[in-house]
Amino acid sequence: MTLAKPIIGVLLSLLAGAFLTVSSARAQFDDPCRNPLELPTVIVEVEARTERTSARFTADELHRYADRQNPLPVGYRHFGFTEMAREIRTKAQVRSGTDEYKNFCFSPETITVTVRVAPVMYVPGEYPRTSCPAGAVRVHELLHLQIHEDALQELPGRIERALELERELRITRKARDKRHAISLVRELSLEVARRTARELDEEYRIRHLELDSPQSFRANLGICGEAEWAGLMD
Repeated sequence: MTLAKPIIGVLLSLLAGAFLTVSSARAQFDDPCRNPLELPTVIVEVEARTERTSARFTADELHRYADRQNPLPVGYRHFGFTEMAREIRTKAQVRSGTDEYKNFCFSPETITVTVRVAPVMYVPGEYPRTSCPAGAVRVHELLHLQIHEDALQELPGRIERALELERELRITRKARDKRHAISLVRELSLEVARRTARELDEEYRIRHLELDSPQSFRANLGICGEAEWAGLMD
């Protein structure tokens, strides 16, 4: 009996200490004016339309349009052009409260990023849709489309990691009110997502250049013969 009391006392002390530690941690998590214990939940969604083929440009117009959108090195040519129109939007939820000085405090709770893409493949308009040159250009552009789709598969994970590493989204900040706080999180998240998408585009650019190389151009000429391709060569 004499030993039981000290042991019980030690156990009670340990349990009390553990309870205080958990309570302290929970209090920090519940306090929106202290740095959160958890990172915000990041959700990245992709909405992709089915690709469509457009013949709105002649070969000359298509060259000029494609060169404005995506200039190529000297000696490279656009057979056609694949454009991946992309729109990125963000939504946010925040934890919020006021500190002892009546300052409004917040930290991101959930960030949702929506990436919308609509691919369009342009084929020179003077060639009938069933002609060999139009078909060859479309086959070529389908290869570019596959590269775009490979990048799109990688993009959500890239955006998610970039947002999780962004320092300003990992700490408590101040704002005028909750609406202002949500606006700040959305703007910063959008900036990070767009920057990540541009960086990924640049990494995949080399694969597009390989398709538009002079060697690839000559290979495409062999499909239909130089006579039918004359309009694209001028």
